[in-house]
Amino acid sequence: MSVSDAFKKRATLLASSPSYVFGVATASDATNTIRALPANLPIAKVYFVGHGNADVFFFDGAPDGTDNFKTVNSDGVLLNPGAVHSPMNPDSPDGTASKGLIDQLAAHLSLSTSPVEIDFLCCNSGSTLVGTVAQALSGHKINGSVGGYNNDYRTNFVGSKPKEPPPATWWTGPGWYDIIQTDDQQKKMLKRATNNAIPSFDTSSNIPP
Repeated sequence: MSVSDAFKKRATLLASSPSYVFGVATASDATNTIRALPANLPIAKVYFVGHGNADVFFFDGAPDGTDNFKTVNSDGVLLNPGAVHSPMNPDSPDGTASKGLIDQLAAHLSLSTSPVEIDFLCCNSGSTLVGTVAQALSGHKINGSVGGYNNDYRTNFVGSKPKEPPPATWWTGPGWYDIIQTDDQQKKMLKRATNNAIPSFDTSSNIPP
């Protein structure tokens, strides 16, 4: 599978029924995709599965050096919806497309009768992005939270029992075993999820009223 196919497969297995899984290249594409859903469809859980850093989630992009990633579209990221572009700085962030996505998503989240959850399954989103997205959803009467990780997120498919000392008691059969690890040279594992689950969040922000 390609990386995109793997992310899509992972998202499909995480989602409950009925579920919707989409691969999009920009925040505008994501907004239009959500807009095309039935207007009265309540959404209770959203996973953003892919690459990220402290400030953005990448809808598309390409590797940039050893650990970095860069977008190839002008609005190929979800960032702080409150970010304001400066005409004096062409590289400054512009949250216009991200705000459109958040507002469109909020229209469906606000219909849910149970607490909603937005999860960023990507690297380093917990330090900044999680909080800004939670804040951007305030005022929509949404009861829920936004979660993410301060370190590297790695989604792994394990097909056969690992030969690890001590015996790998966490392994319960072929499936997805996602881990959180440091981003140093040792790539030290910090936590591992059970089969087809996600690791506990490093950061979780409640959505303000």
